[in-house]
Amino acid sequence: MASISFKTIPINNSTVTSAARLGELAISSIPKIIETPAAMLYVRSGVVPDVTYDFVPDNVTRLLEIPLGSLVESMNNLENAESYANFARLVDPIYCPFHDSLVEVRPGGNGNLFSSLWTKSGRKELNIDRFKKLIQLVQPTMYETMFDGDTPFDKTTDKRFTKDRERSRRFLEHSLENQAISSNLIIPLVGGHDKRHRQLYLTEILRLLPTYEKNIFGISFEGIHAYGPSTEHINLDAIKFIIEETKSKLDEHPNLLYTMPLLWRPDNVIRGIDLGLVLFSGAYIPYISDRFVILTFQYNKDMPSTSTGTDYNINVKEYFNGKQALLTNCECYACKNYTQSYVYHLIQTKELLGRTLITIHNLYHYHGFFQEIRKNLRNNTWNEYRTMILEQYAPSQQK
Repeated sequence: MASISFKTIPINNSTVTSAARLGELAISSIPKIIETPAAMLYVRSGVVPDVTYDFVPDNVTRLLEIPLGSLVESMNNLENAESYANFARLVDPIYCPFHDSLVEVRPGGNGNLFSSLWTKSGRKELNIDRFKKLIQLVQPTMYETMFDGDTPFDKTTDKRFTKDRERSRRFLEHSLENQAISSNLIIPLVGGHDKRHRQLYLTEILRLLPTYEKNIFGISFEGIHAYGPSTEHINLDAIKFIIEETKSKLDEHPNLLYTMPLLWRPDNVIRGIDLGLVLFSGAYIPYISDRFVILTFQYNKDMPSTSTGTDYNINVKEYFNGKQALLTNCECYACKNYTQSYVYHLIQTKELLGRTLITIHNLYHYHGFFQEIRKNLRNNTWNEYRTMILEQYAPSQQK
């Protein structure tokens, strides 16, 4: 695995009233520093959904998010390759979360020595040995360790919480003790919505940190939701206490990276940054692009406001004769070269190019948003910026 480091950059201004953090992610395999907060580039089975790497916009952060669920079915093929990066001809750093943010995780299917990955083709059981083998085959830059996390809200007994903690700790210890896969770990912090059990598990993590500080790279907040489409509308304010209390116990480790799997709608990105998260899943883009949704929210104060609000669906007959770009004045490849009516025609004729152009625009827009986030955190204008984004997503502004 590549060597990797993360450091928090102090925000030297008095107007940032949240826990927002700027950071720098340095990876030995690439010359460029990755600035955070950042969204990753979601990749499934070695490819960005609907787009070739040549057409990924230049402003996109090239940290690949490749869920293990999209790889487990390829294990036999990977055994004949030196690494997954070589197999798929990937040159960018890779983060492997255990679950896929796009796929709902159903209750059940976990045991003392195994956990289940939920893929589009169903449940795939992964025991400790197969998990180790998969990580060794993929050789990710960093990865999330195996965990239980089966703690549905309002449906979890105390016994189930205890099993969740015990199994997740056992899986973590196996990763830490295996030298071949013990580097650059993202630890899933489990315990569901139960404050006591989350604190009990955090206490166990704190005991491990002094010994394994060089191995543990970050924390992922897990067991809070069931992944999949429902997370687009999750109420982050309802789980704010979970993240805030956890982070307060980790103040002695300021350079831990914080992340949480979610379909990160832009207003929730703002709330996540206020909580100190720095790395965001990029799965929101293929999720909305697959439904023909075009992002149009104003992420820069110099952008003109639009009549479509924060987004619109291009697969509507009113765009049959649309002569303008997907978004007026957008500088992405799709908007500079094609019209709404052409993209509408491609969708109606079921041409793959339609989703390709939509994805190109949404990637450009979403990652431009993160560039503006970092700029406003640096420039002492975060409070004004966050207000501008949240006001656009207020219920009164939604169609």
